[in-house]
Amino acid sequence: MYIKRALESQVEKFLFKGKILIIYGARQVGKTTLVKALLEKHGSSAGYYNCDLPEVRQILESKNPYLIKDYIGVKKLAVFDEAQQVREVGMSLKLLHDTFPQIQVIATGSSSLPNWKLFCPTDSSPG
Repeated sequence: MYIKRALESQVEKFLFKGKILIIYGARQVGKTTLVKALLEKHGSSAGYYNCDLPEVRQILESKNPYLIKDYIGVKKLAVFDEAQQVREVGMSLKLLHDTFPQIQVIATGSSSLPNWKLFCPTDSSPG
């Protein structure tokens, strides 16, 4: 059973505002559950990509935004779960966002990832 949390409404406010969204935290706190609820609301225009899978990692590690776009197809919302598994994931997602700004990118991952600051050079927290 999924219980809607206040964070879901906060995340929804930031969708399609021209920014990559990053949801990170400790294991088992509900990051994947949260994004899957958002994906469900967006139906076929949204895609879920598990970065634990070698195929997903390989495509993102190519740093080729056109190859990544071919992989996600016509999706307008792309969630990359467990993004800390991808080497230099920040650059890959930045290139995708810069090349295809109409795609809303969400990355989730472990708070143990040392390079989340690459995504967040300034404080962009809501509030």
